[in-house]
Amino acid sequence: MANSFKNKGVAIGTSATDVYQVPTGVTSAVIHSIYVANVDGVNSATVNIEVSTDGAGSANFFHVAKTIEVPPDSSLILDKPVNLYNANTASAGDKIRATASAASDLECFLSVLEIT
Repeated sequence: MANSFKNKGVAIGTSATDVYQVPTGVTSAVIHSIYVANVDGVNSATVNIEVSTDGAGSANFFHVAKTIEVPPDSSLILDKPVNLYNANTASAGDKIRATASAASDLECFLSVLEIT
């Protein structure tokens, strides 16, 4: 088994924005921490973070954060691991996505350990 550390980042939109998905060829991934930064210097924004439980075509998402307020020029840190799985390494697996209450206000960064 090989392990590889990855960094993933994305600006979060007002509709569900994919932040990371276990790629083809990877057995599983551990999200070590999730950082959400409010880059707006004036307004607060809220974030929802969801994780799928059954792979690429999943309609089953469950919240790990729901309507959490991130003040202006501040960050939210979720420092508990989130485990993602890939039942079939020939296709993409579980994913994590985020939704912001305001466009262009929030950015998300993940520290990921991929296991093949």
